[in-house]
Amino acid sequence: MNNIFKDEQLKPAIRTGLTKIDFTEPTKVQEKVIPILLAHKNAVVQAVTGSGKTHSFLIPVLNDIASETPYTQAILTAPSRELAEQLYQVARQLRDAANLQISIANLVGGSDRERQLKKLNNQKPQVVIATPGRLHDFVEKKILYLDYVKDLIIDEADMTLDMGFLSDIDFIIQRLPKNTTLAAFSATIPVKLSNFLRKYMAKPEQIVIDNPLVISPTVKNDLIDIGSKSRKRLLYQLLTMGQPYLALIFANTKQNVDELTQYLQEEGLKVAKIHGGITERERKRTLREVENGQYQYVVATDLAARGLDIDGVSLVVNYEIPRNLEFVVHRIGRTGRNKMTGHAVTLIREEEMTRITSLEQMGIHFDFVEIKNGELVSRKHYHRRDTVKFSSHTLDPNMKGFVKKTKKKRKPGYKKKIKRAIQQDKAQKNKIEQRHKMRKEKAQRKKRRDRK
Repeated sequence: MNNIFKDEQLKPAIRTGLTKIDFTEPTKVQEKVIPILLAHKNAVVQAVTGSGKTHSFLIPVLNDIASETPYTQAILTAPSRELAEQLYQVARQLRDAANLQISIANLVGGSDRERQLKKLNNQKPQVVIATPGRLHDFVEKKILYLDYVKDLIIDEADMTLDMGFLSDIDFIIQRLPKNTTLAAFSATIPVKLSNFLRKYMAKPEQIVIDNPLVISPTVKNDLIDIGSKSRKRLLYQLLTMGQPYLALIFANTKQNVDELTQYLQEEGLKVAKIHGGITERERKRTLREVENGQYQYVVATDLAARGLDIDGVSLVVNYEIPRNLEFVVHRIGRTGRNKMTGHAVTLIREEEMTRITSLEQMGIHFDFVEIKNGELVSRKHYHRRDTVKFSSHTLDPNMKGFVKKTKKKRKPGYKKKIKRAIQQDKAQKNKIEQRHKMRKEKAQRKKRRDRK
């Protein structure tokens, strides 16, 4: 098969640039996507982080830019500042290696808006990398014009959906020229996202890159049942047990990240935090300090799971299971990179075991462990007994009369205890039923609101 990096459809400068950055053999996604985008066909690409998908769209996009035309010709969106910044750096690296005279702008929320405006007034960028909200803002206020846009790339489309940015993307697409090439890249394609993309792409090229290894084989993936213990205290024990080179702890909300950071700092640990609520300047400073080895522990939200690119993460802790189970893969993917060994630990309670079962059905394997004498040791989990089928050993009716039944000794008050246990069990079941009923009613109310 011909090497797409040497294809004559690519400008000589691009081919030279790829050689300079040691791109000699295309990955599977690059091999499939680059020819499609070079032919200006719409595409929906399902591929995970680390598959080479970023260059699969950057190469044809930069190849398509007419450097003599001083207008915006390509827009690339990413759902977070971190992801947009990564995309911006990779685009600049390829541009500089190829010595292309192309202007690239990074427009993200949470950054100095006035400074971005000043740069746009001085020079109209030919390639815009932006978060959906800031892009919507600049287009709506006629700061940025879309009349000459040839390519729109939606990167991390499933995360764009999860974060509620599809309405911003909708606003942008409606204002693009009709012949604009559209492409969406995503780790997963939920139904809502698929319906949205179908609205603007009649028959897009559908490309699915299989991910046979959900989690790297170099990662030891453990599970700890907290039981009645304090989740925070158990986390502290875990973090101070083996002195990890760099530990990344994930919580579900900004508030939980703040509380957890404060707790660990009060326990004497050097902890940094990263979530969507901190300023751009603070985030950059924190990342710089982490890379310089000033912090051993980083507490983050899922926003950072796909946006952080920190080398040397030896331990990932899922302090709580994310609402979107697929984020577990993105979290754990921060460790065990480049064939290095890594360790991931997920903390759960008994009632969360159904979610672990769902993860296992997705192909994620866990080993049950517990902390004993300052070490992680394997243990059997009692929940697993639920899955074992026991055969009933019923006696032959003719034999029952020959079996002497031993009278069991009962302790005083055992009937009251049994009665109390039955009542408690009944109360617990009622609680669960009520909770389920409330959730159902809430979902129905939401559906009614959506119809209106």
